[in-house]
Amino acid sequence: MAKVIYAFSRKTPFSNNDSRKLRKICARLEPDNLLSPVQHKVKVNGALAYGIVNDKDTAISGNSVLLGCIYGKDECWENPRKTYPDGSYAIFRDSKDCLEVVSDAAASRTIWYYFNDEYFVASTSQRAIIMFLGSFDFDDQTIPWMLSTGSLGPSLSWDKRVKRVPPESSVVLDKERWSISLNRQPIVFSQKKRSHSDHKELLMNEIRAVIQSINSSRYINFNDYVLPLSGGYDSRGILCFLTESSVPNRLRTITWGLEQNIARVGNDAAVAKELASKVNVEHKYFHTDIGREPIEKVIDRFIYCGEGRVDHLSGYMDGLEIWRRLLEEEKTSGIIRGDEGFGWIPVSSELTARLSVGIGLCSDYRNLNIINGRFKFPKQDFPLDLRRTKDETLDAWRDRLYHAYRLPTILAALSDIKYSYVEIINPLLSRSILHRVRELPDSLRTDKALFKEIVDSVGPKVQYAKEGANASLMNILRSQEIVELMRNKFQSEGAKRVFGGDFLEYVYGLIREESNESKKASKKPWANIKSLVPRSIKNRIRDLVAKPSLDNNLLAFRVFLILRMNEILRSDCEIMTTDEATINTGLAAVS
Repeated sequence: MAKVIYAFSRKTPFSNNDSRKLRKICARLEPDNLLSPVQHKVKVNGALAYGIVNDKDTAISGNSVLLGCIYGKDECWENPRKTYPDGSYAIFRDSKDCLEVVSDAAASRTIWYYFNDEYFVASTSQRAIIMFLGSFDFDDQTIPWMLSTGSLGPSLSWDKRVKRVPPESSVVLDKERWSISLNRQPIVFSQKKRSHSDHKELLMNEIRAVIQSINSSRYINFNDYVLPLSGGYDSRGILCFLTESSVPNRLRTITWGLEQNIARVGNDAAVAKELASKVNVEHKYFHTDIGREPIEKVIDRFIYCGEGRVDHLSGYMDGLEIWRRLLEEEKTSGIIRGDEGFGWIPVSSELTARLSVGIGLCSDYRNLNIINGRFKFPKQDFPLDLRRTKDETLDAWRDRLYHAYRLPTILAALSDIKYSYVEIINPLLSRSILHRVRELPDSLRTDKALFKEIVDSVGPKVQYAKEGANASLMNILRSQEIVELMRNKFQSEGAKRVFGGDFLEYVYGLIREESNESKKASKKPWANIKSLVPRSIKNRIRDLVAKPSLDNNLLAFRVFLILRMNEILRSDCEIMTTDEATINTGLAAVS
């Protein structure tokens, strides 16, 4: 549970007032359901200052700060313009001449930054930077991206002035010249001519080496970490390679989902439990059923902790109680996640490639295209650096989009929610592993073919899950409580200032409410037939017959996210500026 804000001042050294300001920012980033006090670390050293929310597991060397974990050797991580280590991290490092912030190979821990004539500010939280500035400048370019993807899009922040550090990149501040430069490693898929067996051996060796490095890492104490275990390949792969060492004697595994799913054959929950039993590790199942708190508080906590970066609500309907329990009751410092980039599902066109990784445009959806024509969203341009190149195969482009967009935008946003409670390491997103994946032929990446082969060869004979353990997001968004919450928000004066009344009235009219009884009554014998249709046929229909249409309640929830984040960020600024004015008034009275 560590988030950081790190600032350098060009003109005026930081003061005690700035120290109090940083502590206030740290306090506002705390989740509201913690029962125990959280300790923050604030340092003011002349022109440099930083604040860390819960610095218990943070590596600090001089003025340099590392959040996360390094795989293997970590010499010189604290020195700007030196080697970028491999790992899951965000690094903020300082020297006499320059300051540098460094992202890992997947930007799994998002770093944001702001630069003007007076300050350079970097943080793992957009909210922290906006609070530091004391003002909010809404970027309406986020509107079409949030509506079409449920995220902020490929590189945007809620604030026009705040930028995002790309994967495997760094931003360097030259203190003397007062200029910044972005150093970015390109994401290139270039097949190496090797035999199938050689590709398999090299990838397996990379995975094994990374897993062994975290076993011996000074950053990880397996007594304090847990492995979220699903019924699929990714976390199973990590578990299987961990069984080659002594770690399983100390390793705990967990799964979460609806209470009823622990006994469902083929469900994530049931398969994970069986797998843990096979390899003889401790396992617990946490329920994500809706808790006792008001639904407004549950959704607000999801938005606050994740800063509204993604709409994936269904796994957090317990009000993030799982994550509070892991921190406060289970004494868990962090989790080992199975996020990965081994390849993605089969696609048949540029449209299905974009949609498969979640980077669809408004023009890709029938209803969003119609709505855009009527209400004119801000222009939505597909980034030049993400467009398919002349010699790039469709499958290579799909997987490059996954590495360049889905990992740092969607998966990193989901991690952001959890960083409010625990540390996270992602060994399968190691730089060495991702680079090795980019050398594979398309056939060994599509559907993660080679990785699945590797896991099958090292794992126990336990079935793979056929369904997830969490509730359907579409069902959640049709509940009476959430429908009422969204409708009330759309009628507020603040909402009209962001969107205008005509658009809100239109979306209001699209929302549909469905009770549990009506859901059961509406189920037909052929309701699940869609899941039996081969993906190739679905892709063909999408390409030739009809574009997809976004669910209306999902559209409404994305509008709700935009509205709520505008409220939260403006409230953050009001509180910070009010407190600062109070402090300054008190100091003036004393003098």
